[in-house]
Amino acid sequence: MTTDTAKQVIAFMEKYNKHFEALSAFVSEKRAKVIADELTWLLDSLTTEQKFIMEGNDLEAKRLALFRKLGLAGKKARTLVEECPEELKNKLTLECAAMEKHVEFIKTTNADIIEIIERKLSVQEKLINRPHTTASTYTGKGVKVTKHNTSGGFFGNV
Repeated sequence: MTTDTAKQVIAFMEKYNKHFEALSAFVSEKRAKVIADELTWLLDSLTTEQKFIMEGNDLEAKRLALFRKLGLAGKKARTLVEECPEELKNKLTLECAAMEKHVEFIKTTNADIIEIIERKLSVQEKLINRPHTTASTYTGKGVKVTKHNTSGGFFGNV
C-alpha cells in the first residue's frame, strides 16, 4: 500500500468514525429514553434513526467503492494495517480500533435496549393477565358499594 493510498483510507475512516461516534451517542440516548419510558421521544426519534441508517449505508457504499478503486476490495482492517506504510500505521490502527469500539458499543447497547423492552413488556403482560378485582364505587352518600344491581333495568343484565 502506498502512502497516498493509506492517507485516503485514513481520511475516509476518520469520516466514517465521526458517523459512528454520532450514532453511538444517539443509541446511548435512546437507551436512557427507553429506561425512562419516554415514548414520545422514541417515536419522534424514528426519523433521526432512519437518517443514521441511510447515512451509514451511504458511507459503506462509498467505502466499498473507494476500496475497489484503490485495489483494496475485500481486505480486512488487520490486513490494511499490516500493509500500511510504517509512518501511517499508528494512525490507521487508531482509526480501525475506534471503529471497532463504536461498532461493539452500538451492538451491545442495542442488545441492552431490546432486553430492557422485553422485560418491560413481560411486566406489562403479567399485569394485564392478573385476575380482575371487583371495582369499588361509592353511593351519593359516600357508602362503599361492592356489588352492583344489574338485574333488569333498561339494558337488562349486564
